Amino acid sequence: MAAHGYLAFAMDYHGGETFFGRPEAMLARCMPLLADVERMQAIGRAALNVLLATPGVDPDRLAALGYGTGGRIVLELARTGVPFKAIAVVHPALPPASADDWTDVTSAFLLCTGSEDPLCTPEQVLTFGRALQAAGIDWRVNIYGGAKHAFWARPTNPDGSPAAGTTHTDATVPGVGYHPEHSVRAWQAVLDLISETLPAKSPKS
Repeated sequence: MAAHGYLAFAMDYHGGETFFGRPEAMLARCMPLLADVERMQAIGRAALNVLLATPGVDPDRLAALGYGTGGRIVLELARTGVPFKAIAVVHPALPPASADDWTDVTSAFLLCTGSEDPLCTPEQVLTFGRALQAAGIDWRVNIYGGAKHAFWARPTNPDGSPAAGTTHTDATVPGVGYHPEHSVRAWQAVLDLISETLPAKSPKS
């Protein structure tokens, strides 16, 4: 995002720990977090406060992007009333689909998932989309044919360098697979949403 001219802040909701190659540890970390709405909101708010305290940040021009558990945290933060102009979530852990939760939200939504994602299925996304529709939200869904969960995550070698092919060499949760074409397409969809909702400011004279 920074390379495209935006002031970007990346939230680390794992507190510096990484879980590459440790799917059981990752699930043990994420599943209790996903079950605790207040904790997700508190983590998201703490990150947002850091961003808002950064010089140059315009609180009237905020957008949020989240993948997986991060996408759920973004959604929970939006439900607290944060005035994001745009929200993009890629294979998120979706909250219960209730229109009442979104009636006061004015963000434009983008939801991306793969047709073969067992953790964020097209059916779940469309059910959630119907709740957004009932709430009067500007929303869109991209479903990528043949893509699995975390289809944007390129496989790596043990030393962290990119690996050839689409199969992950490290252990991971079931249903994960890299799809190079859809990875590019989803990222472009995110950029399109942000540029549409947060157009570049005119230079000051």
